[in-house]
This record gives sequence, structure tokens and C-alpha cells, in this order.
Amino acid sequence: MRTPTPLILAALLAFSVLVPAQAQSKKESINKILAIQKPQYEQFGMMMAQSPVQPLLQQAAQVLRARVAEDKREAVGKAMDAEVQAYMKDVGPPLRASAVKAANEVIAAKLEASFSEAELKQLVQYLESPVIKRYNQLGPELQTTIGQKVGTEHRTLVEAKAKNLDTKLAELLGLKPAAGAAPAAASKP
Repeated sequence: MRTPTPLILAALLAFSVLVPAQAQSKKESINKILAIQKPQYEQFGMMMAQSPVQPLLQQAAQVLRARVAEDKREAVGKAMDAEVQAYMKDVGPPLRASAVKAANEVIAAKLEASFSEAELKQLVQYLESPVIKRYNQLGPELQTTIGQKVGTEHRTLVEAKAKNLDTKLAELLGLKPAAGAAPAAASKP
């Protein structure tokens, strides 16, 4: 058996030091990307907390307008707001934290498998660039503007279809008589 030459030993030593350093650098880049994106993951968690109650809140607002006396609406509305705030206080933080944890696990593994160290560094540079930060800050404003434009363009369509759907659902639930049906209080012969 031949003993390795000093040159081969030096190459092996350099390689063994280089591989962990590259892996560490790759992990550092991934951690930086996750840290930069954390507010988006938190927002996703909050959206998950809000989405199940949105239809409930819309229905409650309609009932408030239709069935609560005008002089009591403000007080009932404030009480409803307090309940929503309590719900968000209870549900929001755990979902936000869970979304961040899940994103860190899933995205870190995907980044590790899909990108080289050089690509991850480029991605970090991109995410840290002032231009992309300014563009991302426009996101909520752009979404609001687009939502208003689409809402304005299609308001009559949506309102008409929603009213029709509401009527049909009420009929199916027995809350309103079916269109063209005889009144329920008709006298028997």
C-alpha cells in the first residue's frame, strides 16, 4: 500500500474544509432568504386566520343592518368588533407562527435542493436590492387599486348574481317562498 503524497494530503484536507464551509455558506444564504421573506409568511398566517371568518362577518354585517334597530347598531357593531379582535388575538399569533415555521421547513429544503450556493447568493442580492424592496412596498397599494377597478367594472354583475344566489339559497332553506309559488297562508276549500 502506498502512502499518500503530501500534495494529495493537502488536497484532501482542503476539500474537507471547503465542503463544510460551502454547506455553511449555503445554509447562511437560505437563512437570510427566509428572514427577508418572514413578513410574507406572517401575513399568510394572518390571512389563514381571517379567511374562515370573512363570510361570517359579511353575513353578520347584513343581519346588523337588516334586523338590529338603528339606535342599537353602533353599540352592537362595537361589540362585534371586540369579539373579532378577541378571535384574532387568540387565533392570529399561533397561525402566524405556524406559517413561519412551516415556510422555513418547506422552503429551506426546497432551496437547498434546487439552488447552488452561487444562485442563493444572487437570490439574496435580489431580495435585498432597494428596487425590489420599493416594488414590494407597492404591493398592498397595487392590490387595492386593482381590486377597486375590478370591483367597479363588475359591481352590477356581482350584486345581481349575489342577490339571485341569496334568493335561491333562502328558498332552498325555506326562508322565502319559491318564485311563483302560492302563498302559504292560502285558505283550504
